[in-house]
Amino acid sequence: MFREYTKSLFKRVDKRQLMQFKPPRLPQRIYTKTLNIDNKHYGKFCQEVAWPASEHVHPLYLQMLSLPLQMRCLLDKQSPFPLLGLIHCANKVEVFEHCDLSEPVECRVRFSDVRPHARGWEVDVLLDALQSSKCVYKAVSSYLVKVKAVHVAPRAAQTGHVSTDESDEAIQRELVSTLNASADTGRRYAAISGDYNPIHLSAVSAKVFGFKTAIAHGMWTLACVISQFVDNTADKTTVDGIVEANGESTDNAEKEQGSGGDKALCNGYIKEVSCRFKQPVYLPNELTVFSKSLTSSLSATSESHANPCANHSPKHSAELEVTSAKDSTTHLHAFLHY
Repeated sequence: MFREYTKSLFKRVDKRQLMQFKPPRLPQRIYTKTLNIDNKHYGKFCQEVAWPASEHVHPLYLQMLSLPLQMRCLLDKQSPFPLLGLIHCANKVEVFEHCDLSEPVECRVRFSDVRPHARGWEVDVLLDALQSSKCVYKAVSSYLVKVKAVHVAPRAAQTGHVSTDESDEAIQRELVSTLNASADTGRRYAAISGDYNPIHLSAVSAKVFGFKTAIAHGMWTLACVISQFVDNTADKTTVDGIVEANGESTDNAEKEQGSGGDKALCNGYIKEVSCRFKQPVYLPNELTVFSKSLTSSLSATSESHANPCANHSPKHSAELEVTSAKDSTTHLHAFLHY
């Protein structure tokens, strides 16, 4: 993607559209490409983000593969936005069907939405992935375009007060694991993803863009966090087993079946991921991953009665938060549905 980054240096920015009160016009073009997945490349990705062995593809892999197509979309001549300086502020993924790695994947990328943000404009780039003409996967990358325009309101002052509910939630959180982000993390992930943005490669190149040192790719952090959550939950399920009402463990066959949500998670079957990136992860760094279960068996039961297709819908949810082990800075906040 060096060519795309070179083109970004000469990308025309429509300041008039960015400064006006109404949202900028979005290009209507759809960028398409059919990808044949390289198993060796997928293996390297899984090794980098510690994805446990699973019949299901990591929920962020297809989105990572589509990055060159996303960059072509962002470089569209009709786009008023710059490419350099964009901040990846949010991400959402929906997995509709099992993706067969041996089959081609048709990727379609386009702009889908733009809305005012307290610091400029937030624009969405949508990916639809199809196999055999059927949509199996959808991802939305949200980018912040920072501008000082008439629609931008001053940011509200932060207070040190923490509500009782927030304190209670913090107490209920469970430590999943710690994540070590070494100094060469950005370069390793760039070699796999093709995202050679200078802010991820070295302290020298990052300082040119205003960062004190190199920062980790947000998608690397999120991918690792998902892997660790799945692995951690699988370990717990294996150790705890399934316990009957009389307090005795079930036999091995019943353990293999597991409970619906836990078994699905053991197999890495995550249906939806939504994330907000809060603060950059400066390298090197040690991160702490916390989780909170949001599972409601009642809502899942109600859904199954109301919707005959509910068996294919996520019934379990978890809230994840990643903070710095050193100063408790929150780096990302995510929800998983499985």
